[in-house]
Amino acid sequence: MSKTIIQENDFPEIVHEYNSVGKTAAYDLIRSRYHIKNPYCIMNRIRRCGKYEYNPETDQFSDAGTSAADNVFMDLDELCGTAVPKTLQGSDSATANRPASMEKLVQELISDRLLTLSRYITMDSSTLTILIDRTSLSADGYQVIIH
Repeated sequence: MSKTIIQENDFPEIVHEYNSVGKTAAYDLIRSRYHIKNPYCIMNRIRRCGKYEYNPETDQFSDAGTSAADNVFMDLDELCGTAVPKTLQGSDSATANRPASMEKLVQELISDRLLTLSRYITMDSSTLTILIDRTSLSADGYQVIIH
């Protein structure tokens, strides 16, 4: 008996079965079509492959690449829609309602900005001094204004 190998191009069908009918149906599909006795190992491969994210709260898989981008940016239908956006009460609720992917984007932008600043500015906390490299700043097109 030859060894059956489930390729990654078979994952979408298994994931669709899992999301639409349930875990038991997906396990039955793996057992019947691929003759695998332990389908749990296949589900672990699907979770680790990086193409899908598993949400234990909803017990479903979603596309990893599209879910992050879709949650951050609005599509054309949302932009042209006539629905009135909800107003947020205070900054705490704005942070709580922000999707994790948007939070990750903000953190990446902040870290890029800090990395740029670290080229020119050095802080020495032991002597309470800040060293600024004015020549490099000027050479890169920045202006130094002290007030």
